[in-house]
Amino acid sequence: MNRPRTVLDANAYWNTYYADTFRFGQGTEHILDLLLNVPPVRTWTDLGAGSESLLWAAALDAHHLTAVDADLERLATLSAFARTGRPRGVHEVALALCDRDVDTFAHRCRSLTSTLVADCLTGDRLPPRVLGADLLTQFGLLGLSRDSRHFTDAFRRLHQHLPGDGWAAGANWVPAQPKDRVHLTRDLYQNAAHTADLDLLHLERVPSTDSQFPFVWIYLARRMP
Repeated sequence: MNRPRTVLDANAYWNTYYADTFRFGQGTEHILDLLLNVPPVRTWTDLGAGSESLLWAAALDAHHLTAVDADLERLATLSAFARTGRPRGVHEVALALCDRDVDTFAHRCRSLTSTLVADCLTGDRLPPRVLGADLLTQFGLLGLSRDSRHFTDAFRRLHQHLPGDGWAAGANWVPAQPKDRVHLTRDLYQNAAHTADLDLLHLERVPSTDSQFPFVWIYLARRMP
């Protein structure tokens, strides 16, 4: 079964949501604020990364970022953007919200050391080195799951190699018309975290001004040693 598509194709998505205008009120500032709770890490894997990892990087401090996505075009956009070393308007606002100097953005761009084309929602096994990073994130990926079982299985599988003291964080947007998508609930997240042997440190449903996605679930979890 094909999983739901994102709201726009790769180029339109990049230039609509990640260009010069920071879209306040759609959950992004809440996600960045939550990510500030993650301490510096050596390795970070962004699952279902698309072209957006360097926005979330504004709040994080990682030496090596691996971006994983099924869409080669989105990863190519991310890599090309990282090579410029220059933030767009949305990234400048994100850096300011995180109290980061714009000059630090080039360092965040250099942290993108690898990309991998893979569908994180299928049963295909991803390399343990990718899933064994100190920090695993996903922004929008698990919300594309078909149902609660698919969500829980994918959550467990993606976090099975997270090391002790490892961190997990993410967000999933709730569509106004959730056709062929999992119904996201607090119980679903709590059960998935328990199944994955993670301590859920923060879980919140944030309202959004985006009429297509009126809510976003955000979470932060950790595997205790």
